Amino acid sequence: MASALRIGYMGIPLSNSEAMSKVFAQRMGISDYVLVPLMSAKGTIDALLSNNVDYGVLATENKFAGIVIETRDALADHDEIVFLDTEWTHIHHCVFKKNSECKIKKLVSHIQALQQSKGNLKRLYPYAEFEECEDTAYAAEMLAKGIISDDCGAVCRRDAGEFYNLFLDNENVEDNKENMTKFSIVKLI
Repeated sequence: MASALRIGYMGIPLSNSEAMSKVFAQRMGISDYVLVPLMSAKGTIDALLSNNVDYGVLATENKFAGIVIETRDALADHDEIVFLDTEWTHIHHCVFKKNSECKIKKLVSHIQALQQSKGNLKRLYPYAEFEECEDTAYAAEMLAKGIISDDCGAVCRRDAGEFYNLFLDNENVEDNKENMTKFSIVKLI
């Protein structure tokens, strides 16, 4: 019996890349698969190169924030990796905090989410600093687990904040309601 195909993706469960991995699997007619969270584009490419995954899913570009630098850098000099399919999808960001009483002094998320929401975040939280982390869903996980302080807000997908039982402070904070990111599924030649 053949084993399940392994689809690696940048991010962790409840990230946009995980959601797009499911979309690509369905589109490609893959029903027997395992999703492998690899946090970063580099981790995804490294897993492909070492044959730890069969496919990789990467965020490659945002309509307003531009090229995803970490993906571009991870793919540099890797002609043995080919793009099989791409898909643009709407991306919505929310701000979650530990509970309703917490005052947000720092907003934590992936650099792309912070860039896509910079104007609204500065308007809504004028005194908050921005801090980058590896993934939007990871920001929610870190806040829920106390890895970052209670005065932080996580900028992430709604389902990620809800999964970690965080308090929804603001929804759809992306600067442009047409915010879209292009994702690609790749494999070794």
